[in-house]
Amino acid sequence: MAERESESKDLRLNISELEANTNDLHAKFEAALAHLEQESEEKDAEIEAANGAIEKLGEQVYILEDENDKLKEEMERVREDEAVERERLEALTIALKEVWY
Repeated sequence: MAERESESKDLRLNISELEANTNDLHAKFEAALAHLEQESEEKDAEIEAANGAIEKLGEQVYILEDENDKLKEEMERVREDEAVERERLEALTIALKEVWY
C-alpha cells in the first residue's frame, strides 16, 4: 500500500510537471501567435500602402503617356508646318532669283 501511495505520489508529481509544462508551452504558443498576428497586420498595412503607391504611380504613368502622345502630335504638326514654310520659302527664293536674273 505504501508502495502504491509512493507511485501515486510520483505520478501526481509527473502529472503536475506535465501540466505546468503544457501551460508554459501554451503561453509561449499564444505569445508567438499574437506576435505573428501583429506582424501579419503590419505586413498587410505595408502591402496596402504599397498598392496605393503603385496605383498612384500607374495613374501618373497614364497621364504622362497621354501628355507624351500629345507632345508627339504637336511636334509632328510643327514639323509639317515647318516643311510647308520651307517649301514656300524655297519657292519664293526661286521666284526672286528669276526676277533678279
